[in-house]
Amino acid sequence: MTSTNGSVTAGDGISGPLTRRRLLAAGGAGLLVGTGATPGWARAPMANPLATADQRAVDRIALAVRRSAGFSDSETIATAAYLASRAGLIPPSDDGRLANAVEELVFGMIQTASNNDPFRPRVYWLGAAPHRWFGASIPGGRWAYDNPDTFYRTVPIDPSSRYRIRGRLTGAGSTDLAFSLVDDLITQTTVDYVDGLGLRSRRRPDYTVTIGPEPAHGRPNHLQTTERTVQLFIRTTISDWAIESPDLLTVERLDGGAIPAPRSLRDVVEEAKLLVARGAPIFGPALLGLKTMAGPPNRLPQPGRTPGALVTQANSFGYFNLADDQALIVTMDPSGAGYMTLPVTDPWMVGISPGRFSSSLNMAQSARGVDGRYSFVISRRDPGFINWVATAGQRRGTIMARWQRLRASSRPSVTTHVVDIDQVRDALPPGARYVTPAQRRRQLQARQSAYLRRFRT
Repeated sequence: MTSTNGSVTAGDGISGPLTRRRLLAAGGAGLLVGTGATPGWARAPMANPLATADQRAVDRIALAVRRSAGFSDSETIATAAYLASRAGLIPPSDDGRLANAVEELVFGMIQTASNNDPFRPRVYWLGAAPHRWFGASIPGGRWAYDNPDTFYRTVPIDPSSRYRIRGRLTGAGSTDLAFSLVDDLITQTTVDYVDGLGLRSRRRPDYTVTIGPEPAHGRPNHLQTTERTVQLFIRTTISDWAIESPDLLTVERLDGGAIPAPRSLRDVVEEAKLLVARGAPIFGPALLGLKTMAGPPNRLPQPGRTPGALVTQANSFGYFNLADDQALIVTMDPSGAGYMTLPVTDPWMVGISPGRFSSSLNMAQSARGVDGRYSFVISRRDPGFINWVATAGQRRGTIMARWQRLRASSRPSVTTHVVDIDQVRDALPPGARYVTPAQRRRQLQARQSAYLRRFRT
């Protein structure tokens, strides 16, 4: 546990090279953390846009649901589905992480069900690492390739109702912001999409997004529901954890008239159990088994689109299996992407303590090669290379590389190869940069501090 100012305790600390985009532009990746002056607007105290009244209200419901009923049957269903997906490729020695993955999946489904009353909508952040705030310990709710750069927020939607989302830019803003209407809480198939970055600026930080059955008629901020729409899924992605922040969001249902009675706690419990039963076979055999582990280890296919993922994203799924003295070198071409990241997750697709370990790196946290591509080294041991993606002690794990905000002409690519850890320097391209142990410690300290901003109250 790591605490700050006595008010925030996060289950995941952070490590890895954190940088600022303005320093990267000057060629100062990684080693220049904290050496430049922070703009005044970024230094000013700012309320956490995630720590809202809506968030606290739904957190209370989710915790009450978790306490009120046993979910052992749901955990058994999820465990069986996940074990069926490994096809002999994940040994029983990795089952220790499985219990955590199942617990987080179950709580993630509890969170989803707890914010699923479209007549009393709230904006709710789910799928986060374990943390403590407002005097409550919130369990982890991550599943199916969480990304520590991305904040996942939901709003329940009745397809015949009309809604207004009010947003306000905070801090330095974000690298990506996507509003997606989906027609299924598990598969998250997108039925309409709005690019949030184009709706606000520092000069005009306030904006609205409208939702309803009527067509947009050219309005860039309107989402049209279909009869199957069930949820607004909002993805906010940040690159520089030290200064970027999610927008402050609120929701209002605009229709009057009679509405159904509030759901009982038992209703929410039963819905959460149903979501686990539906989701486990999709997240286990389909996503982990067929999508991730169908090919050989230590290989990543060329990026493509995946149903249920962000519609403007290309991604590549794979898994690593490395001895203690091996490293996997991954080279990614952003091809003009506004955002790119290489996170590693445990064998069951859950983030590996992105606070205590450098288990993910995006472009703003990495040094770019002279050819415009980014090379990363995935390994248990620190190879001394600036772009080290740590496996947090895991010999095996999963990978979902991501490219976002691609141009129509973009052709992102990825290559991988395994080398002995002692041969990393020979295998990396000319101009590769290295760090000393002391420099690595400073990187980890800066990243830890930046990561904890999301849990401040």
